[in-house]
Amino acid sequence: MTDFNQFHESFNPDPQLPAKKVPDMLNVLTILTFIGSGLGLLGAIYTYFTVCKSMEMMAKLSQSDNPMAGMMNAMSDVMARQCEMKLPVMIITLVSVALCFFGAMQMRKLKRSGFFLYLLGQIAAPLALVLMGAAGGSFVAVAGYVFPLIFIILYATQLKHLK
Repeated sequence: MTDFNQFHESFNPDPQLPAKKVPDMLNVLTILTFIGSGLGLLGAIYTYFTVCKSMEMMAKLSQSDNPMAGMMNAMSDVMARQCEMKLPVMIITLVSVALCFFGAMQMRKLKRSGFFLYLLGQIAAPLALVLMGAAGGSFVAVAGYVFPLIFIILYATQLKHLK
């Protein structure tokens, strides 16, 4: 198999100093963070343009004889709040994504400050959205809180490699 850190081992700007290899776990976590940041960026932009249309469709479905109309009513209330505040929601999401991305970049350079940038980015957005009332309690929303928590814990296990 190919060593993913081959570039890091071969690139050393100062040949007098030994090259520092990014630990494998940290390498995988940062790559996943970069992918997640890209998806978060696309998701924030997509949501900005589609949340109001989705809210209208959800309202129509909740008024039908659908057996899941009660759940749809709760979801449409959250979507209505998101539609009202779509610009602040997008800005908060984009800032959070940027903090996570730059934090991961710093951690690839083995800087401890990157972990705290990442932590701020992962905590700020959900907290702001809950305080604004633009976050729901659906399964998808709960998964949106659990996955960042898992990544924070996994990154915290790699703090010993960061300076």
